[in-house]
Amino acid sequence: MIFIDIDACEPNEDWLIESEYLTAFLLASTNLEERIDLIKANEELWTRVKQHFCDVLNRKCWYSESVNDFSHCHVDHFRPKLKALNEEGKDQGGYWWLAFDWKNFRFSGPAGNTRKRDFFHVNSNKANQPTDALEDEDVRFLDPTEPGDPEKLKFNNEGIISPKSIAPHSRDFIQAEYTIRRMNLNTEGIIAGRNDTYRRTKRIIRQIEDLLVSQNINYNMARKQAIRAKQIELLKLANKFSPYSAAAKYCLRESGLEWAINIAMAA
Repeated sequence: MIFIDIDACEPNEDWLIESEYLTAFLLASTNLEERIDLIKANEELWTRVKQHFCDVLNRKCWYSESVNDFSHCHVDHFRPKLKALNEEGKDQGGYWWLAFDWKNFRFSGPAGNTRKRDFFHVNSNKANQPTDALEDEDVRFLDPTEPGDPEKLKFNNEGIISPKSIAPHSRDFIQAEYTIRRMNLNTEGIIAGRNDTYRRTKRIIRQIEDLLVSQNINYNMARKQAIRAKQIELLKLANKFSPYSAAAKYCLRESGLEWAINIAMAA
């Protein structure tokens, strides 16, 4: 998971007008049945912007950073439309008024979104009406559109993702654990992809370090170009459009090497 600026993902004007029109009808509806019928009758509205959200990270799932070229990916409603199940599976009430709100959309691989389904635990200040303040909600899911949320996850050299916090009762640990579990972020295929990226990054870091040692002893222009080529390779691995770039960045930062940390920041 990496940060995505949702404000930069606005759909085209025609789509926005239609979205606002349907939302106005939702707000004017008098009962849940009417709202459900209206939402289900217009599901194609968010499918029409699926490619738009897919292109934000060059086909990467916003949660797992996997590329799902052979899968039917989804437009996930971060806050579920019709019901929101807490940790125990009890419905706390869905966010029907956000059904056509593009800022509530996330591009998701099918496996993670199927597991997420209607689960959306809110610790406190649950919004139940359009007039309730969403920003007051203390939600348990990590959100890729929140700048600090991706930083609550860490990776090991086996490709396994886990909470960065080591305090099991801390809010950061609980959020990370819940998200990993509910999104199934440690499935075999994703672990293998992260493992490959993490190990490749670590291997290149070691190669550069060896070259730098030799360069400090006997400066060589050919060696300088070899170091540059490997650093560019690291930049590509850590680039936001590359699969599992968060694992590459984490590996770079964990090295503790100033030049590697600078590459993570530049990417």
